[in-house]
Amino acid sequence: MLRALILAVLLSALAWWLNGERERGRFRQGDEAFLDLMIANSRDRLKPDAAKLGDAVFVRLREEDKKEYSAWPPEPIDYLMVTKGLAAYDPAVLVIADPLQWPEPKPGSLPELARALLPVPGVVLGVNASSEGTVDPATAAFVADHLPALARLQGDTTALPGLHKLSQLPEPVLLPQRDVGVVTGPPWFMALRYEDHAVPSLMLAALSRATRTPYVQQRLQAGPGAGVHLGDSLFVPLASNGSLLPSSITVPAVNGLDLMTAGTVDPEPEVVKLLGKGRTFVIGIDHDGSEATPARVQAQAIAGALALPRVRVLGFVEQAAAWGVAGLLGLSLLRLPRTKALGRALLLLFAAFAGSYLAFQEGLIWCPPAIPAALILFAGLYARVFGKKPVVPVAAADK
Repeated sequence: MLRALILAVLLSALAWWLNGERERGRFRQGDEAFLDLMIANSRDRLKPDAAKLGDAVFVRLREEDKKEYSAWPPEPIDYLMVTKGLAAYDPAVLVIADPLQWPEPKPGSLPELARALLPVPGVVLGVNASSEGTVDPATAAFVADHLPALARLQGDTTALPGLHKLSQLPEPVLLPQRDVGVVTGPPWFMALRYEDHAVPSLMLAALSRATRTPYVQQRLQAGPGAGVHLGDSLFVPLASNGSLLPSSITVPAVNGLDLMTAGTVDPEPEVVKLLGKGRTFVIGIDHDGSEATPARVQAQAIAGALALPRVRVLGFVEQAAAWGVAGLLGLSLLRLPRTKALGRALLLLFAAFAGSYLAFQEGLIWCPPAIPAALILFAGLYARVFGKKPVVPVAAADK
């Protein structure tokens, strides 16, 4: 009884300490490695759900309608009217796919556009990026001031192209309190390498906002099994060099002109239904041709990523219950002879990992296994030292 009580106290203290270390980021590598293995075996199942493609909507500024705009490419006043038209639909994230830069003299409606963007919780602007040439001072300064760092890079990071030059920087009046992502392509990269980290693309910046996942919780994997992890729940598969995989999805789209006239003409009911409430809107120049425009490609990528199946990560209470089960299994090892305790602990570990694997394969349910595994292994070692002594046969004892 005393041995069991001591083991129970030790296991509780170990679970508390390991959880604290994991929250501080010092005990996640084991869990992440196992999660990567699970995802690699389920990669073929990670396809966008057509029913969820409406989480992102493409607002098309059609080239065929260019005579309806104040100028072409559109001026700030055009973006202002579209933004005001979207206000009634409470956008959660507003992505402007085309770089917002205009020649001198600057349009007078720029400050008003900046004010119209203020109520939107998340605004993401794009800046053109190139891997050619060398880094110039203007690029280095913009990266330092406006582009966040994605520090957790794994795999063959040399496969990621480097960021060397930025062009068409967003107008300074639009930059305060805005997220910025680089626009490449084709091919279209999810991130570009810069010094010892990576900088996010417009698509990744939009996904970060839409999923509310800070960059410190993101991991970019290059090479075999490439993809980007947004926390533990969302994995976006990529090509080995970090570029988008071919996609044939059709992103829900509306005509920007329908929003510019929202104050005078009521939108069609199907347009209102499509816009919904609290969605991610991607505004960009498009045309009716078969060749995809940069804005269309990025809208497809964002919509497709948001429609991917999510991993259901067990909450703290559910994980604590798993730790409790692991502790009880560890306590049961004290009932075995010392010589059998460690072997039985290894069998329990195998069963726990197999159960975790099956749960992920069947329902994308994820319980980080490191803490339960550590509890069972510690209990096995404890039982190996302090467990029951082997029973010596009477005949052997007489000899």
